Amino acid sequence: MNRRKLLSGFGWSSLLAAPVLAAAGQVKEYGSSDTKARDGLDLGSPEGNVIAMAKLTATLAPDGYKHGWYSGVLMAAVPGEAVRELVGVIGMSTQRLRAVPEQGGYQLLQKECGFFTDLATGKVLERWVNPYLNEAVEPFHIANPAVNRWILPQVKEERFYDRADGSVPASRPFVLPWRRAGDRLMLEQRTHFWAVNPLDPQLWRRESSGARIQVSDCMSYNARWSELSDPKRDSVEYDGHWVHVRPWQPWMLMGDRPGHCLYSAITGSALSARSVPAEIYELVRERLPDFLVPPTEVRKSEPSMIRFMRERKPAS
Repeated sequence: MNRRKLLSGFGWSSLLAAPVLAAAGQVKEYGSSDTKARDGLDLGSPEGNVIAMAKLTATLAPDGYKHGWYSGVLMAAVPGEAVRELVGVIGMSTQRLRAVPEQGGYQLLQKECGFFTDLATGKVLERWVNPYLNEAVEPFHIANPAVNRWILPQVKEERFYDRADGSVPASRPFVLPWRRAGDRLMLEQRTHFWAVNPLDPQLWRRESSGARIQVSDCMSYNARWSELSDPKRDSVEYDGHWVHVRPWQPWMLMGDRPGHCLYSAITGSALSARSVPAEIYELVRERLPDFLVPPTEVRKSEPSMIRFMRERKPAS
């Protein structure tokens, strides 16, 4: 089914897809103009939000796909001392949309990869001396072939971990807290959860931080309203920022020592891989070229800790 048939058969809501990462919110207006374009893109409606996030994170073009990228640092937050920058972190994703017109939207099918780097040289780390242990450890780089997310008029969660209390979030309309200032449109999505740790601390004594994990993600987007509201555009470029809070990385061998990891990275998108920052594109092209094309089939999403358990053994 092509894009024009989707338009005529299911309306604008069937053209939408993107990761659902945040709770519903209210559209906030800044300046004299509103957030409803003459063509009908309304960021106060679930359908308008689906359109907007589809254009930001992917492309509505038939058979098209898009890339996201990030570049920043992984830091350690330990009680009683200043936050310490440990290693660099860079990477990219490649994603496409799969139509699910019966649900009024799309599923985002994505691959993501990333590398931990030396702060001084920028080179990928094969070994790293953990300053808290004075011990050499082997970084476990990111290579997730399936990271699927939904964007639908009603939020549908794609869970990577089981919630500690076993709860399932209530269904809610997909309306996000956009901010507009002139022609700039901005959004921050925040998710927080307390979940069961896949790494059993009885087995993974040095890798696991405990029976439960606390994880937060904060993603921001900054794009042009004039581009996003243009019905002739299938995709819109954005700049943004990513903040991630999580327990110690298993490969750091920190166990249940007090503290946690804090990530901070600039982000962006690109319709062409060669528009990704050169150092990221060349690294992925050399090491993981399959990650420069999107998934061709639907596979179950798998977080890095599951792959870690499959490919590593508990440290002695």
